[in-house]
Formats: sequence, structure tokens, C-alpha cells
Amino acid sequence: MNDWNTETAEWYAANFGDYPTNRLAVDYLDLKDLITIVDVGCGTGSALRHAAEKVENGNFIGIDPVPRMIEIAREQTENNPSYKPISFKIGLAEDLPIVDGIADVVFAFDSIDHWKDVNQGLFEIRRIIKTGGQFVIVKDRSVPNSPESLELLKKELISSGFKIETLLEIKEDGVTFFILTCSIN
Repeated sequence: MNDWNTETAEWYAANFGDYPTNRLAVDYLDLKDLITIVDVGCGTGSALRHAAEKVENGNFIGIDPVPRMIEIAREQTENNPSYKPISFKIGLAEDLPIVDGIADVVFAFDSIDHWKDVNQGLFEIRRIIKTGGQFVIVKDRSVPNSPESLELLKKELISSGFKIETLLEIKEDGVTFFILTCSIN
């Protein structure tokens, strides 16, 4: 789906807003306290809400290009006090509306295939991630051509200066997905 708008945002929120990969991937990660996590293509904010439950005293920023998606994320987040450190901003992966070197961890959960310019998006990830930071990518295995797109993504990551630290295929709760954790070379 390339043309995201109010209608597609509401459809996505109703059908995939709290997709199991958000929880499962966050549960897999060893997230520390006092970190800043940026979720690029945050959708409904589900992954950030799961991270906020796991991390004490963290700072969480969700970015999505679809204004209605940001509204949905805020609506689903605002009534729970444990989610107070989560903020949401409208923005593109290719032009992230945040300062350099702010993120300890950057998430891209099933969003990278929707970026208009993956190379520019990866450049922006490098710009916002702190030295020693981690880039976490989740790709749903059920997406058509996922093995081929995973191989292409690995090549793009390496050519953009990322080192792939781990690549796992996880099968749990009726879903199969890949999780890649990367550092900056």
C-alpha cells in the first residue's frame, strides 16, 4: 500500500494496529532505562507503547507521515499514564523532524518498505542515532517477495554504513517475521 491517507490509516489501525510483531520484537530486545527510542513509521504507536512498559524513564518519539495515523497513535496513547513520555510527530523517514544524535535506538517496524527513498531514509537514521546506538528493523515474513526484499535490504544497509549485528526469523503467536539489529560501522 503506497498511498496512505485517512481511510487507509483507519483501515490499518483497525486490522493491524497492535499486530503481534510489535510486542514480540520489543520483548526480544534488551532495552535499557534512560534511553531515547525513535520509531520511524510508527503507525498507531503500538511498538512504542510496548517499549514504554518495558523501559523506565525513557524518552519515546513516534514519527509517521500520515496525519491521521499520528492522531490515532495519540488517541490510543493519551489515556494511559505509563505512556506519558511518548510524543508523536508528523514526518517522513527521508526528512526526520528531530535533532542529530538523539536516538539510542531507532525502530522501523514494517515501515521501511513504505519509504519513498530507502537510501535517504537510512541516511536520516544515521544522522539521528547516537554513537553506539542500535537500529532495529522488523519485516513481516508474510509480505510478498519478503526473502528477496530482505536480501536487498541487507545490501542497502551495508552500503549505507550499517553493520548487521543479528538477523533472526521469529515464529510465534501465529506470525513469522525477521528482526534485524544493526549498528553503525
